[in-house]
Amino acid sequence: MTVKDLYEKVVNGFIISDIELQRAIVYDADKQALVIDSLYKGIPLPAFYLWEREDGKLEVLDGKQRIEAIKKFKQGNLKYEGKTWKAYAYDSDLQEVVDNTELTTIICSGNEEKKREIFKRINTLGVPLSKFEVLNGLYHGEYISGINDYFAQDTNIRKVLPNTAIDRGDNKYRLLEFIYYVRKGGIFPKRSELDDYVQEHKDESFNEEVKKIKPYISFIRDVFGDASKIGNMLKFKLAVKYLKDRTIWLQHKDAICKDCNAFIKSEGYKLSTSKEEDIEAMILGIVGNLRVDPKRLFTSDDKAELISKLTPDAQGLYECEECHQHFAVEELTVDHKTAWSKGGRTVLSNARLTCRACNSRKGNS
Repeated sequence: MTVKDLYEKVVNGFIISDIELQRAIVYDADKQALVIDSLYKGIPLPAFYLWEREDGKLEVLDGKQRIEAIKKFKQGNLKYEGKTWKAYAYDSDLQEVVDNTELTTIICSGNEEKKREIFKRINTLGVPLSKFEVLNGLYHGEYISGINDYFAQDTNIRKVLPNTAIDRGDNKYRLLEFIYYVRKGGIFPKRSELDDYVQEHKDESFNEEVKKIKPYISFIRDVFGDASKIGNMLKFKLAVKYLKDRTIWLQHKDAICKDCNAFIKSEGYKLSTSKEEDIEAMILGIVGNLRVDPKRLFTSDDKAELISKLTPDAQGLYECEECHQHFAVEELTVDHKTAWSKGGRTVLSNARLTCRACNSRKGNS
């Protein structure tokens, strides 16, 4: 049926898209606009699976998200390239092209058990393409071939970004993010930005990228080894930032692995809002022969004990030791006198009460 036929049947209640098997709307405005873009540019949409009921009406087993995009656009609740459906009435062929686009529909029928089995198979047999598989399909050329060759030939990259049992390119996509980070001055890309980068270089040799990335991959491999629990993204950022200090980091690699792994397993790490900064500070302490306390944060019991030793004012408020204003207990935090990142221990003798604003301004402490 055409888009116009489908829409009219949905609006008239002959096609019912909101059934108990279906999930909620998950397409955002950009994805919904992409449905319209596909219709207008003649790019086929996947088939719509419909279930024929005994009363002749059709229920949507697969296609609800696409139907919702069409409905919202035609009803004026979605814009395509900045314009609503009505705005295309006078100066474009969009309305005619979209309305007359033919859709593939598959109509099934049978008992309730078969209906649910069809729905199950539609939603379990399909395997979405990985992000790298999409890039490989869209921009395959010398550049993508070079990535594949690099992984096939270089032991270090396979150690740093190991292949999974079924390699769908997640490691190669991560490598591309690393390359972009180096090439663009320390910024990890959004997906569209990485797509544009690969498209721009798809017919170029990958050799220059290998030369650029190898020192950092070697740094990660040699300093962090196989046992480190630090995430790959942070490892790479540290490699870029501290490549010049490679020699001294190598001298302390065992302590870096041991202390950081212990910290990552700790409750303090789980509760921290600055995990990457904490790990970096811990490593800098190790390589500077200044060992930081494995206990990162003060606990609620620490706070209660500290409060118990203080005298409140007449209103029952306590003084912030930074700005000297008075606050209720729940408005205060326990802060380090000597910063944790500078070797200050997480003990009451190194603790003070500060309000949340002062603690936030102080940063990593």
